[in-house]
Amino acid sequence: MDQYLIYVGQLLGLTLGVMIVCGLVAWLARKTFMYFVGNSATAVFYASSVVGTPIHELGHALMCIPFAHRITDMKLLKAPSRHTRTLGYVEHSYNRKNPWAVFGNLFISFGPIFSGLGVMILVLTLCFPTQWNAYLDTSRALVESGASIGESLSSVFSLLFSLFDRFKEDAVRSVVGIILILSVAQHITLSFADLKGCFTALLMYTGVVAVFAGVTMLFGWQGSIVNALIKVNLPMLSLFCVAIAFSLVWVIIALLVYLLRWLKVIF
Repeated sequence: MDQYLIYVGQLLGLTLGVMIVCGLVAWLARKTFMYFVGNSATAVFYASSVVGTPIHELGHALMCIPFAHRITDMKLLKAPSRHTRTLGYVEHSYNRKNPWAVFGNLFISFGPIFSGLGVMILVLTLCFPTQWNAYLDTSRALVESGASIGESLSSVFSLLFSLFDRFKEDAVRSVVGIILILSVAQHITLSFADLKGCFTALLMYTGVVAVFAGVTMLFGWQGSIVNALIKVNLPMLSLFCVAIAFSLVWVIIALLVYLLRWLKVIF
């Protein structure tokens, strides 16, 4: 029984785990930024929303299409009010008797991660082509050599530092690219409302995985399946790590601001 539960956990982690971690890290990074920077963070958040919020909401909206959800109302960007800080939303309806539509809530909730990551990759390709291609080559080599997660993370931070080399060649494009990526990173989050909205779909998915795990264990295939998922996930992990890394940049900025304010008080 223990082996079965571990196997189910591995399947869930290797299929949904990276996306959930990516969304929650981005959410935590934004909360950390807001906490340490204080009132000034609100202005930064609203400025980043001009780019980040429409991409976030488009992620929800685009995922409605393949899962037979009808979009009833949508605001890609709106001004906050005294009653709500909501900057955008997507309202959708679906046939609750349609299992495919119900299951779609899972991917609709995760939509901003897909759209945000897609825009990040596009910006990196256009604004930092040499550095991005070098990172992709390194990621492929690490995948082929069976590298550890630590080595994959190390390559991501090497990418971040290499972006500064581009400033010498094209400062304007580099600044625009960094601003766009950081704006998207602050809005690639998974909120608890998103997780609540896909709870039923998540239970459905877990049930399917549990049945799949039981059947494949009967044939002794679990080792092969886990190894195959790891090989498939390593390239995806290298992409999701980029989103996580840029989210953590906001934490670094927040800590630097907090430190500078503290030093000002001291001196």
